[in-house]
Amino acid sequence: MTVTLNAAVDKTLRVANLQIGLRHRCAQGLVQPGGKGINVARALKALGQPVLATGLAGGRNGTRIVEELTAAGILNDFVRIQDESRTSTLLVDPALGTSTEIVEYGPSIEAAELEMVAAKLAYLMRGVSTAVFAGSLPRDVPEDWYATAMREARRARLRTVLDSEGEPLRRQLPLRDLRPTTRKASPYSSRPDRAPPEFPSWRRS
Repeated sequence: MTVTLNAAVDKTLRVANLQIGLRHRCAQGLVQPGGKGINVARALKALGQPVLATGLAGGRNGTRIVEELTAAGILNDFVRIQDESRTSTLLVDPALGTSTEIVEYGPSIEAAELEMVAAKLAYLMRGVSTAVFAGSLPRDVPEDWYATAMREARRARLRTVLDSEGEPLRRQLPLRDLRPTTRKASPYSSRPDRAPPEFPSWRRS
């Protein structure tokens, strides 16, 4: 199970010789559901592994995220929220070999919506062996949310993986429980009764 609280609609555009302040034309870009947890779910699906994607999705963007995951054959069960899910735009300049990313902060989450996702996770945890929590936290979500959710997953005897940064990462577990698995993405995994298996690598986005 992958958990993405700050899901997004990701758009990638290739713009040659990008210059700030000028008008540019480009071919139609690639648009797909995004957010770290969703990217993990897509990678696991491509590897033929059973996976369920969950989290928060709102507005038209949220509808698009759910519909496109379903169309791609990725099982999903998102909590619908009132505010609009964010968009993320990546501008790739093939001439210069550079990329520029513009990422919205994401929706504002109400307390009742957090309660709904907590109840959803408690139910879904009964049918999975591993929980992957990934990405940034939306606005108004406490910085210790990952720590609380991962404690519940550990009580359910699940293998847990966290890919985040900053204060949400520091609050999740004691340092003795952290195991870095890649240099850039910095996902951390832990399980109370045994060492975690090797997971496939995935790129941070």
